[in-house]
Amino acid sequence: MLKIDDVQGVIFDVDDTILSNHPPRKPTGLHEHSRMRAAYEVGKRHGIPALQEMTDEQALHDFLDAKEHSLHGTIWQTLTRIGEVQGELDLTHPLLVEMVALKDDLHEETLRKYGEEVPGATAFIEKRAKRGLKDKMAIASTSFRRDVLVFFEMANLHRFFPDKRIITRELFTHPKPHPEVFELAFKTIPATHTSKVLAFEDDPRGIMSAKAAGLYTCAITTKFTREDLAKLAVPPDLIADSYAEFTAHFGL
Repeated sequence: MLKIDDVQGVIFDVDDTILSNHPPRKPTGLHEHSRMRAAYEVGKRHGIPALQEMTDEQALHDFLDAKEHSLHGTIWQTLTRIGEVQGELDLTHPLLVEMVALKDDLHEETLRKYGEEVPGATAFIEKRAKRGLKDKMAIASTSFRRDVLVFFEMANLHRFFPDKRIITRELFTHPKPHPEVFELAFKTIPATHTSKVLAFEDDPRGIMSAKAAGLYTCAITTKFTREDLAKLAVPPDLIADSYAEFTAHFGL
């Protein structure tokens, strides 16, 4: 177990780790909500009933079943499921390009209307900062930078994460579970050992990414159960149900 005084830095994922994608006042996930709005509009434009009729459950499973942990990968899974495309992800496919652009346009409105922190996330970050890590915290997210910055504005988190320590989808080539995003985030903080840097994640693909980067990986059960996360081929080092539990564990 990594002792609190040995921690050299902290790297956070954003969606469902700091930002709740399923706030209590919104019955569907925020990304699912924006993707469904985009799917309906594109389906209407091109006469594709399956896009206009997409359900909440289908939108969620398209994310879970996508080979690539990204917006492009998720929408490609949707288009594959309804038979509009086949084969490996083609970033130039017109339907994919159109849906990604529209979802991106719509999501800022969704985020500003419904976005909330995962309970206790900001307080936990503040406590970590007070324990000498204020300049040693970074972000490793597959979200677009605009979305992360909108949420950080809403939650007043810029004070802990300057732009140079925010790694988002525009800055790397290989999405999670590839370790690239965490490797880039690690380089932004003054730490010498990856094994002494905490990585906070919620998703199995993110956990695989952080572990592959050599980080001490802490998983929060905002979307997956303890049992789901514990039985991963490469499980996280620590699993908690809340930031209150993380706070107690690390003696903050």
